[in-house]
Amino acid sequence: MAPYGELDGRDGGAGDRRSAGRVPAGKGENPPRSGQFAERGDVARPGHLVGRTRELAALLSRLATARLVSLTGLPGVGRTRLAREAVAQARREVLWESGAAYEPEMLDGVGARLRHRFQDRRGALLVLDDWERLGGAGTALVASLLLDLPELTILVVAERPCHLRGESVVVLAPLAVPPAGCPPEESGRHEAVELLAAEFGDAVVARDPLGAAELCRRFGGVPGPLIEAARAWAGGERGAAPGAFAPGEFAPGEGQIAAARHSYARCSRVERLLWRRLAVFEGGFDREAVREVCGSGALPSDQVLTVLDRIAPHVLLLDPADDTGRYRLPPAQLVLGQRELEASGERWAAVLQHRRWAVGVAQQAAEWWNAGRQDEALALALRELPDLRAAMDPATAPLSPHVEAGTALKVVVHLWFLWAACGRTAEGRALLRHALALHQDPPPARALWLAAWLELDLGAPEAADPLLTAAWAAAVREGDDHCLGLLAHVRGAVALWQGRGEAAVTEFREALELIGDVPDFGPGPAHCRAALALALVRTDPEAALEVAQPGPTHPGEARDVWAEAWMRYARAEVLRWEGDADTARDLALSALRTFLAFGSTVGGLCAGELLADATALRGDAVRAAQLLGAVDEVRAGAAPLQRAPYLTPVRRRCEALLAEALPPQQRAEAYTSGARTGLTGLLVRA
Repeated sequence: MAPYGELDGRDGGAGDRRSAGRVPAGKGENPPRSGQFAERGDVARPGHLVGRTRELAALLSRLATARLVSLTGLPGVGRTRLAREAVAQARREVLWESGAAYEPEMLDGVGARLRHRFQDRRGALLVLDDWERLGGAGTALVASLLLDLPELTILVVAERPCHLRGESVVVLAPLAVPPAGCPPEESGRHEAVELLAAEFGDAVVARDPLGAAELCRRFGGVPGPLIEAARAWAGGERGAAPGAFAPGEFAPGEGQIAAARHSYARCSRVERLLWRRLAVFEGGFDREAVREVCGSGALPSDQVLTVLDRIAPHVLLLDPADDTGRYRLPPAQLVLGQRELEASGERWAAVLQHRRWAVGVAQQAAEWWNAGRQDEALALALRELPDLRAAMDPATAPLSPHVEAGTALKVVVHLWFLWAACGRTAEGRALLRHALALHQDPPPARALWLAAWLELDLGAPEAADPLLTAAWAAAVREGDDHCLGLLAHVRGAVALWQGRGEAAVTEFREALELIGDVPDFGPGPAHCRAALALALVRTDPEAALEVAQPGPTHPGEARDVWAEAWMRYARAEVLRWEGDADTARDLALSALRTFLAFGSTVGGLCAGELLADATALRGDAVRAAQLLGAVDEVRAGAAPLQRAPYLTPVRRRCEALLAEALPPQQRAEAYTSGARTGLTGLLVRA
């Protein structure tokens, strides 16, 4: 018998599909139908449960101490299956009744029959499965049975509790799923992956552990939908690379959506309204986001969180990657909510509210970055990135794409650090180009500034030049002196990229004057000082060391960890030229660690090559060759990046040292080894 799952379409998990909808009652016999007794000691165990030891113990404990126990949770989460296991272990007389067998007007007769059958029975257990479909009449019958039959214990299996006095509620949560980034060798320890292995075999999971983990995360560890979606994956019918899923792949089936619709129909008017509005979110959301996006009109913001608490246990998933109480809609509930939102005519209002919220999130992240809270800024941007991406696409905006192009540009520009400092340059450029193409008004100066910087970071200074010219005219027109400083910084970066050191020094000095000591947007004075130090390295090393001092230099200036990494890089370059290989190596290694932590591709390539150069100078040629191999692997996997003339001497110098120290075959083997291990793996051994 299969190891887990729900036994009917209403709570459709996986398990022995041949016995769907039945509860084992005797050895080798069919389980009792609705209204049929299973005699004491004659209820067979239905099979091994995956990951439900604590929940089963809790349910058995409640059944031993409470007269009314409600087992609740999401559709497909495993309520009926767990109830079957509890019945098998309860060792008492059991009567199993299914709400699907009755209509509310039939319950008077059902109540009379139950009172007659239980009148002389002590310690019996009445299980009422799928009972919420009978509504208030079903709850009223439960209340009257508890009054009339004081020796009876009732287990109600439903999405929601009955809300009766003395009720003990067991909420069945989804199975634990591997967090994002979980190593493949560790993902099998999580309950949802164990379920896939038990259902489809260990070999199937071992064939694609990344795909198994992604499926579990996508369906939130809810067994029924997870097993249904996993069948095509387990059968190897997709023909895709392991772990590679298209965005729309494994969409919920109509059966899952129908189950969600049943749940939706049982909600109150304001609960359905909130459900629909939550469907505007592309990813997870916290309580404050729900209040800001969903609180308006018939659902005021001061009431929305109360309604959220009511529907969360049986509609929403808790985000396993976040311990601050973030939710998301499961796939079927999301699709249903989107359909209902469209049908209600409220979608455009909800989308506009969502985009205004997204602008605020992006602005908050930018402010945190400039306030020295860069780790928090990056975490916020990445956590909300699915919804921020939606807000950065004017083509999905209400009415006309041109109307929301301005909003999209605001979000993209506020997130400048995500594109320029954290390795998402190509994505940022694509989003910015798209929004600018749909923007009918004159492009904002800061959008053009960012476009020029991203073109340069992707190795296209010739594409940056006309954007810089247009941005300067826009900044003058808008009276944005701060943007003029940002443009001077990018002009300096273009000159540095091209190897024009003196021109770069002039531009960076101008940027420092215009940007000021405590800017509220964009790269701050510390980053400009780091850039100035890089420009001085080849022409005035002593001045470069003087400029590249870490830490704030003015009162009120926040610490800039990203800029400090570039300062360490500049100092490492000077010291390497002076022959201090040990200190240069340590500084380059520290800078590289920071760049990798932020995801900066450009910084990682620069620091990686300089670290290899210093390592080769120290005499460790094999490790230096491995580092170059790892750097080239990063370059090959990133967006096309031309090599800046400024960086050519570092690479040429390192390769010359390696050519002297290692024969070609050994050098090639070291390159291959480094590419296979990767920069992060090599740093672990450093």
